[in-house]
Amino acid sequence: MVLIARPIVRFGGLALVLFLLASCASGGGSSGSLPPAPRPLTLFVQPFSNLTTTPDAGKSVTTLLVSSLLRHPELRLASAESLPFPLPRNVSATNMSLAMRDRLKAAGIDAILSGSVIEYTYRSELESEPVVGINWTMTDIRSGRVLWSAALSGVGSCFLGCSQTLTSLSTDLIGHEVSRFVRQ
Repeated sequence: MVLIARPIVRFGGLALVLFLLASCASGGGSSGSLPPAPRPLTLFVQPFSNLTTTPDAGKSVTTLLVSSLLRHPELRLASAESLPFPLPRNVSATNMSLAMRDRLKAAGIDAILSGSVIEYTYRSELESEPVVGINWTMTDIRSGRVLWSAALSGVGSCFLGCSQTLTSLSTDLIGHEVSRFVRQ
């Protein structure tokens, strides 16, 4: 009986360790995929709202997302400087006026992406682990339909030593989600 119990205990311990490692960096929920189009989708990315206590978290995540989006030829990013008019802060396709939508369509914008950073800090327990939470929505300017929504979250693992930073964890989460959206 003892000979049978040892492998079961070892397997149970291994299964627990693997479960804990897998749960450290969860992607969260997302939906949508890049619609097929004869030309690249022209996208305007609004600076993300910072809902954390970490200064400039919104700017940091926006920069990382833009960097990831630029790697895909299926997407073309429009900058604020390329717009013939200033876009009000925190406006998205779901809360903008029809006149603003018409102006963006005339400027060649197909979709607008807006979001927020809800967590961007280091959790201190035995080790300092990065913790990231990001939400975003991409909305089609012409129809007002949501093309892509994502709720990403992750906790860096300190299982074998803490080498992950907020930036590297955010980059991994964003890169994985952008690749999923573009390639699906």
